[in-house]
Amino acid sequence: MAVEDSPETVVLSGTPSAESDNSQESNPYASPSAGAGAYQQPMMVQLSNDNATFSMWLGITTWVLWFLGFIVGCTVCLTPLTSIAGIVLGHMGFKASKEMNLGRNEAIAGLVMNYLSLLLLVGAVVFGAALLGGVGSWLS
Repeated sequence: MAVEDSPETVVLSGTPSAESDNSQESNPYASPSAGAGAYQQPMMVQLSNDNATFSMWLGITTWVLWFLGFIVGCTVCLTPLTSIAGIVLGHMGFKASKEMNLGRNEAIAGLVMNYLSLLLLVGAVVFGAALLGGVGSWLS
């Protein structure tokens, strides 16, 4: 019976194993601490308050739709949707800004723009109803 030789261990990662005696020969570019493992720089994740940012952008979009409404005429019907969504996201972003100390200014800006837009919309509806009521009584 022949004695079977154990297969050689092959390192595929490019770093020498801790068991090998000639670690510098197998990888001439390795540092003396290469057997300890490769250093990986920790990934930095940028924190952001997305709800506050979206609220601010919805506020800007709402006012752009108001000004385009004077030119195009049909974009004003989208302003209640963007205002209400911006108000909800603004309150969520403001609450999150208290917890993570990030995005408070964007949340406040979004809330101010969206509440002013909603106030303008309510004023326009009341003015339109009063105007139509006045015209209706004038015609009778």
